[in-house]
Amino acid sequence: MVPPIVEREVSGRKGSLQLFLENCLKEKDRQRKKIEPPDAKSFADALEEIRVFENLVYDVCLDADDIWIHTETWAVWRVDFSEAFEPSPELLPGCEIERCSKKLYQGLGQIKDETLASAVTPYLNKAERKAFLQRKKLILEKIQKLIEEKGVEAVLF
Repeated sequence: MVPPIVEREVSGRKGSLQLFLENCLKEKDRQRKKIEPPDAKSFADALEEIRVFENLVYDVCLDADDIWIHTETWAVWRVDFSEAFEPSPELLPGCEIERCSKKLYQGLGQIKDETLASAVTPYLNKAERKAFLQRKKLILEKIQKLIEEKGVEAVLF
């Protein structure tokens, strides 16, 4: 869902390198050109995954400029997290979570405080890490509530 990104030093300056996505169409352009995905359900599922992830990292919800679609496989990618990780303990306003993959739901449940701290301490401060963990908890609670209301099959794919 997110292209691989690695930290590197180039010409004495630290920065990041990201895989360049080729043969892609921005969601904004797909909408403008009225191009329908060949598998509407899979495409909708991918957007739901992105919505959950955007809530987790607290970044703009489904910005059609930041969602890229591979034109052959219809794999969906989310790029540009330059506004992510605000230390807000809330979920994104107007970015409702309705469904989630089983894999992502289970993965969220496995994120432990100490594991997160060791992985992201150079990049996120204590307030950002704390807010991330609070949002993770809210997401898990939201999905659990949806499961109780609608049933597992309606919520987890």
